[in-house]
Amino acid sequence: MKAVGKSDIGKCRSNNEDAYYISAGEDLSENLYLVADGMGGCNAGEIASGSAIEAFLAHFWKEMKHAASEDIPDMLTGAMAAANKEVYVKSNSAREFAEMGTTLVAAAVREDKLYVAHVGDSRAYLFRKREMHPLTTDHSYVMELVKMGNITREQAATHPKRNVITRAIGIRDTVETDTAICPVKEGDIILLCTDGLSGMLTDEEMAKILNKRTDLERKAELLVAEANRKGGFDNISLILVQI
Repeated sequence: MKAVGKSDIGKCRSNNEDAYYISAGEDLSENLYLVADGMGGCNAGEIASGSAIEAFLAHFWKEMKHAASEDIPDMLTGAMAAANKEVYVKSNSAREFAEMGTTLVAAAVREDKLYVAHVGDSRAYLFRKREMHPLTTDHSYVMELVKMGNITREQAATHPKRNVITRAIGIRDTVETDTAICPVKEGDIILLCTDGLSGMLTDEEMAKILNKRTDLERKAELLVAEANRKGGFDNISLILVQI
């Protein structure tokens, strides 16, 4: 198993509020991956995403010591709650941190299963046999419209309020986390990313790059480059994991 991560400021932002974490060891229980997209005034977004990842890891590794595979979804949910508490408390500790928050998507690979948890609109995908399979559903205003049948997914991609999220880490004192479990096999690629990537490229465009005959590092570079070529309106962060 191999993993690479990339984070780019993009073409329009003055600072990078994204953060990511990769832990890949010989022990499959150590394969944990996180991507966060912070928001807030001044540098608060950077603090929100970084603080969320630190709090998530502290909780997760503490619980992992005595956990079985079937415990992982609950551990991910608990770690999300710990991250939420940390960011929420910090956001109320100083005026410059007020109303800061972050998205957070987490993936853990153990044996032949992928466990995913997320809050916000950062995404997880499984790339298999030249096709992208979304593993998360955005917690966003436009996705709510899609669910109600008011707009199509194609319309959601260009909707003026497509960046408005309905759920985030640190905005309230509690948070609801969505989880998913799916089998993985040799040759699969897991993609975690912020909307700086998924908001610039379609699933088909990302699949085309992941299907190229090149190494994982180069595929990550090409994804970032293409998002920037299309405008780079936001920070771009991603993790690729090759099973």
